[in-house]
Amino acid sequence: MELPIGEPSDKPKVPKNDVDLKEFIEMGKKYLVIPISLIFVEIFYKLLTASQDTLAWIQIFEAKLWNKLNHIIFGNDSSILVEHKSGLKTQVELYNPNFPEITNNIIPLYVSDECAGVHEILFISVLISLTPNVSRKIKVWSIMIMAGIIFCLNMLRLVVLYPIALSSCNKNPGKVNCESAMYDFHQFVFEWGFLITLVVMWISWFCIVNSKFFKNIFEINNSDE
Repeated sequence: MELPIGEPSDKPKVPKNDVDLKEFIEMGKKYLVIPISLIFVEIFYKLLTASQDTLAWIQIFEAKLWNKLNHIIFGNDSSILVEHKSGLKTQVELYNPNFPEITNNIIPLYVSDECAGVHEILFISVLISLTPNVSRKIKVWSIMIMAGIIFCLNMLRLVVLYPIALSSCNKNPGKVNCESAMYDFHQFVFEWGFLITLVVMWISWFCIVNSKFFKNIFEINNSDE
């Protein structure tokens, strides 16, 4: 209800439940830590991967697993694991008679340090670690679970490259760049797909761990331990 014009208010002060300027600034500082930390993580990761194959053991493992999954799902002739020019077995060559004839029906794909999924795991780990009002124990378990989910999603991304390339090349068998749809998919996931997925995962996780249902089941103390 509004007061009549010119009528003095009996409550000239800001109600106690309103956020004053000082409290607003403190809240801003708390939540600004997240984007600032993400920037530092980006810088750290760029320095870490400045040299090629800095995550070699992960790249080799994922290349072997990717090749094995291709054999199980699409057949033993679908791909072969070979050495990249770096000397490491981090290159998977996809094969199908309908793939471009100019490359002998082979599409060579290199599992780089950017393709290893470590970048994405670091990203969501920082988001979870700096989220307020969640216990440390829950954060640790959440990071481990999220890392596993991201690893599986990353492997799924690699595995679907073969059927996407095959579907594209079936329309123009043997033609140059008939596998372009595969590269378009890879580029989208690399630039935006994973970022959108990670943000959705974090928001979903935040809503779950702060829900009454979750707190009641696990008897969580929301304050940091």
